[in-house]
Amino acid sequence: MLFLICVFALGLTVLYPTARLAVSAAAHWQSKAIFDPSAAGFRATLNTIFISLASVGAAGIAGTSLALLLSRYSFRGRNLAAAMAYLPFALPPLVGVLSFYYIIGRDGFVPRILEAWLGRPHLTLTGPWAILLIHTYSFYVFFFSMVSSSLDDLDLSLIEAARTLGASRRRVFLTVTLPLLKPALLGAALLTFMSSGASFSAPYFFGADFPMLSVQIFDARGQNQEGAALTLTVVLACVSLLGIALFRSRASSRGAASKGVRRPPKSRAGRYVLTLFAWTVVALLLIPHLTILWLSFVNHNQWHSEVLPRILTVGNYAAIFHDAREFVPIRNSLWTSGLATVMTLLVSIPAAYLIGRKKRGAGFVNFLVMIPWALPGTVIAVNLITAFNDRWAPLYNTVWMLPLAYFVRNVPLVTRMAAAAIEPFDAGLIAAGRTLGASNTYCFTHITLPLLTPAIAAAAMLAFATGLGEFVASILLYVPANLPISMKIFEESRGNGVGSAFAYAVLLMLLVSGAFLLSRRFASRVL
Repeated sequence: MLFLICVFALGLTVLYPTARLAVSAAAHWQSKAIFDPSAAGFRATLNTIFISLASVGAAGIAGTSLALLLSRYSFRGRNLAAAMAYLPFALPPLVGVLSFYYIIGRDGFVPRILEAWLGRPHLTLTGPWAILLIHTYSFYVFFFSMVSSSLDDLDLSLIEAARTLGASRRRVFLTVTLPLLKPALLGAALLTFMSSGASFSAPYFFGADFPMLSVQIFDARGQNQEGAALTLTVVLACVSLLGIALFRSRASSRGAASKGVRRPPKSRAGRYVLTLFAWTVVALLLIPHLTILWLSFVNHNQWHSEVLPRILTVGNYAAIFHDAREFVPIRNSLWTSGLATVMTLLVSIPAAYLIGRKKRGAGFVNFLVMIPWALPGTVIAVNLITAFNDRWAPLYNTVWMLPLAYFVRNVPLVTRMAAAAIEPFDAGLIAAGRTLGASNTYCFTHITLPLLTPAIAAAAMLAFATGLGEFVASILLYVPANLPISMKIFEESRGNGVGSAFAYAVLLMLLVSGAFLLSRRFASRVL
């Protein structure tokens, strides 16, 4: 029964749209869009691959270095820096890019300050360097979290044995520590590569002369170039699969013989340097969040030539809370994300049970679950448009497309988190229940499900937070009757409501942060 539920739901929402897209793309294939060097699609493909690889390198260096430093040494401010290192997770993609636009973009603080000091206008950071900076800030957390976890579980006896045999610190790191961290590094690299290739907000705001596939697909659809859009969508999916081929690891991390112990720096100067470093990291990580908060109180109609805004107001928030119509986007995001989360749980929990207990058909279900994980948000959105813009399934241009897209995007996340909790589950409890005459369904609902509730709740809150901040699929699938908060921010920021856009951004940050904190709280209760 569980197998049939999973196959029907995932076959209808994942397998069928993917297959339908492949058939449609083959029928409307435009080789010129990607193989002609003068075509934007050709340059966008190369740029997407380049940015994805560069983001892996930059985020890898930043995240791994921070993880090594915070895991090895104990110093004042270390705990705060370690906690703040996860701040980019609480910053939705569109909000983060909008923040960076007002820091380094055309209207940003940094260009205005440099112009005032140096007398040179237009000192803005654009193109690939701006995109790479934003990706590094957004995706270094993958490396930090995964490498930190591996370092905490590292077998110190191997390192101590190498040092005892006379190996230098550099040789120990290259020949012992780095191989032990390889699974974590490859996993983080894969997540970074795929997230960078799927990125839409940063290329849209900063890549005017640096086309990338996600934006080219959006532009092609806006210009009714259906063949080009389908062709580029397939190419973007292939770029994502390239990341799997490059960074997939078949090795597993080794268990720890003893947990690493942090040691303080040997010299007073070292303690001062590391403390200063910790506070510098905290300050840098807080800049985008504080920028959004500050600009939400700025009267943007009165901010013209000043380097920094001087006139502050609470009117940006008053406009939202005093007019019921302005609160509609928040309500839309709440119900669409909530509905998508419920849909995800109804499918992901049975799928995780089949996968975690290695039941019959688990391999096929796992294949269906992981298809959306390998596809960028833009590809998923085009999949759904192609599949449900049909007479027998007329869902396109309805309010139901957003919950459906959020469901498809979150199924891999929730399933893998739930499966990770089910795999070590004591099957003896279920066997005892079966011995006492309970059915499989009764054992699942009365034994398995209650014990797995913390892990499932953590996954649900994380999926809810992801849906709240979703922008890549939303921009292709929303309708005016179901305008989400991310699209409201986007529209206001491009019009005369810049102040309201930042006020909405702060509210979105609070909602996402609250859901993320609840997810972490539930996850900490997992046995």
